Amino acid sequence: MGHLLVVMGVSGCGKSTIGRKLAQALAAPFLEGDDFHPAANIDKMRSGTPLSDDDRAAWLDAVLLSVDRSQAPVLILSCSALTPYVQQRLLNASTRQVSWLHLKAPFDVIRARLQNRKSHFMTERLLESQFSALSPPDGVITIDAQQPVSACVDAALRRLESHIFKG
Repeated sequence: MGHLLVVMGVSGCGKSTIGRKLAQALAAPFLEGDDFHPAANIDKMRSGTPLSDDDRAAWLDAVLLSVDRSQAPVLILSCSALTPYVQQRLLNASTRQVSWLHLKAPFDVIRARLQNRKSHFMTERLLESQFSALSPPDGVITIDAQQPVSACVDAALRRLESHIFKG
């Protein structure tokens, strides 16, 4: 059985950036959760409408198929994983041991990041709904996402080493 590290949090917290850096540091493949959304989901989010669990079902099926196809011992996935529904699907459907790394920052910090991000379908219009939906799972490792990227990666690697990848 391999290991799946889910880098989670609201849009704009740094999941993709930190996830890619962790994947490089751990010599592990990286999966960008946004790449698996069907066009209808992207259109819905772009219009400012939050996704429902029904909307997430096909997306999760695609994510899990890719996770299960990987032969890598460790796999990094950036995925908001805001709700217990998504978390349980990842836990129950994956053949891997799942760990959670939550990138956390205050609402105002994230809003400022989203206001400066122009090339992504997630806008600040969905931020309140994301913070409302956020329910980190038990056993999550939380990292302060206000730090510089290198500090976030270093903190994550230290925490992962001591809690997950020991022995």
